[in-house]
Amino acid sequence: MLKILCFRSGKNLYGIETCYVKEINRNPEMTVIPLAPEMVAGIINLRGQIVSLLDFEELLGCPTDRLKKHCIVLKKEKGEQDVMALLVEKAEDVLEIDEAVCESPARYLEIEYQKTIKFIAKLEKELLIIIDKEKLF
Repeated sequence: MLKILCFRSGKNLYGIETCYVKEINRNPEMTVIPLAPEMVAGIINLRGQIVSLLDFEELLGCPTDRLKKHCIVLKKEKGEQDVMALLVEKAEDVLEIDEAVCESPARYLEIEYQKTIKFIAKLEKELLIIIDKEKLF
């Protein structure tokens, strides 16, 4: 079973394994960095640590005009230099997903999407796109 933190961005439901999540913050106070790439929403001060805040939709290349209210702070893994956070529309529930209801992404997707999507899970009412954090950046 996979423990997945679900979140909304645009019309889609996404998820990331909870083992990669440090915390969730609502309405983060961010500082915008001039001339930063579109995917960099800004930086936040997380108890004295500067954290890069990446716009999840821009990162995937599917930006929307929807208000993004939640910040998912990711755990720093061995070998990573910076702590990263994803700015998303809305963080939701943690679900336990059986790998039996998961499929790999379709082969016809762009290479970038194939790399960032770990699984697509078939839920009762919709699909859940599970992101592969190790290949996201």
